[in-house]
Amino acid sequence: MLGRMRRSFRADENAAIAPLFAVSLFALIAVGGVGFDYARLAAMDSELQSAADQAALAAATQLDGRTNAITRAQGAANNYLAQSGGTYVNKTLFANDGSGSDITSLSFTFYEGYDSTTDVFDSATTADADAAVVEVTVNTRTAFYALTPIVGALSSGGITAQAVAGLQSATCNVPPMMFCSPSSTFPADSDVGKGMLLHMKAQQADVWAPGNFGYLDIDYVYPDSGNPNTTLGRNTDLLGCVGEAVESRTGNRTPEMKALNTRFDQYASGTPSCNSGTGSFCPAQDVRRNEVSVQSHNGNFNTLAEIQALSCASSPSNNDSWAQISDLSAALSPPSPQGLPRDTAFGSGNYTNFGSGAWDGAGYMAQHHGSTLLSSVPDLDGNGSRSRYEVYMWEKASASRMTPKKVGYDAKPKNGGGYNQVKIYCSYPEPKTGTPVIPSTAQKDRRLMTVASVDCGGLSGHAQVNIIKWVDMFLVEPANLGGSDQTFFAEVKGPAEKPGGGSGFQYFGRNKPVLLR
Repeated sequence: MLGRMRRSFRADENAAIAPLFAVSLFALIAVGGVGFDYARLAAMDSELQSAADQAALAAATQLDGRTNAITRAQGAANNYLAQSGGTYVNKTLFANDGSGSDITSLSFTFYEGYDSTTDVFDSATTADADAAVVEVTVNTRTAFYALTPIVGALSSGGITAQAVAGLQSATCNVPPMMFCSPSSTFPADSDVGKGMLLHMKAQQADVWAPGNFGYLDIDYVYPDSGNPNTTLGRNTDLLGCVGEAVESRTGNRTPEMKALNTRFDQYASGTPSCNSGTGSFCPAQDVRRNEVSVQSHNGNFNTLAEIQALSCASSPSNNDSWAQISDLSAALSPPSPQGLPRDTAFGSGNYTNFGSGAWDGAGYMAQHHGSTLLSSVPDLDGNGSRSRYEVYMWEKASASRMTPKKVGYDAKPKNGGGYNQVKIYCSYPEPKTGTPVIPSTAQKDRRLMTVASVDCGGLSGHAQVNIIKWVDMFLVEPANLGGSDQTFFAEVKGPAEKPGGGSGFQYFGRNKPVLLR
């Protein structure tokens, strides 16, 4: 019987899973523990990488090449994203190494550049002007495992994260012109209304100095097959944005200056004509300048009174020539200046090209508008004075203020008395050659041009430029096409605005931080 009981016990399979489960229990706990702790490890790695990414992007926003750029870059990351107890501090919920949840320890390395294709850095740098890329490292954190020690592991070991970021620049909606700024804060509110006598930097060897102007080397896309060196006359300055580092472009580009002058209804040989459909190469509504139409009258005139009685044509003909008033000083009746005058005083040292902002507005009004006082002109910027731009805006608001006017004459005396070869000089404030462009919410005044204000310190020849800001300049005089200097005179209107008004921030030039690695 005892033998039968033993055989029955050996054959009984009830509850056979219990010993198997008991044997496998430790393995099952180990596998579950490894999975749980690996998930903690992956989550902590994501937290640290996110902190590195955010810190690198924050630091990159300050890499503008100016003084204290590196210090500002480190502060942007440390003071906002790695400040213990701060509102925006990054956290790790899975590190339990005794350092708390706040991620507060960052390391920085700055480089002159980075090639993402080859994953190769340029030289490391500590110079503010050269720092273009930042690498941020989140210092090591550790997660001590909760369950994995069952199978012998104690912690994750040191886990860190790195990110590389830089600024991606884009230039939008602007003509390719730059000028050397006198300071990093130019133009301040006190600079509005000041005149600038801008000089061409024509040659590679010329030294850039405040008041020099030149061109930006931007690959423009044109809607037509016209001369690419006539951008300053076009009404589609830049179609969209160019996302690349902007460099200076040296060289004497006379076609650009000719194109600029079409804004004054001045068309030199080889300059495209006004396209009334697009506004390219078309003039502004008011083009008063120190230039007059020379209209010849054949015949014999016995007295000066007969010459004085001659009147200007309603519009100059194609056969009439144009002359600078400064070239007519020997005429019998030399014309007085017609354009808005320059500043009465200019700076000294490196700033001789920048005026004080004071100009003879009262004299201009008396000459052209009789008894109307300068104070009658609306004070658009509310600073108590009247700029040339404000007078221009008032003047073009009424056609009666821009009628043609004879401003001088000349004649050759003939033997026996009287005169022949008579010329009269006529001023035409309203454009007569091209169709004027009317400003709108999508169209700037043609005598306003957005120009890049550039830090020219250390700039030499064809090189990357550091654009401080975009500035709206009011064109006071057309460019002088004689010689290599090609000066032109403008007035500072202020920081660039969009067509129709409003801040031009992130409209003309855009810089955004991007992760590179």
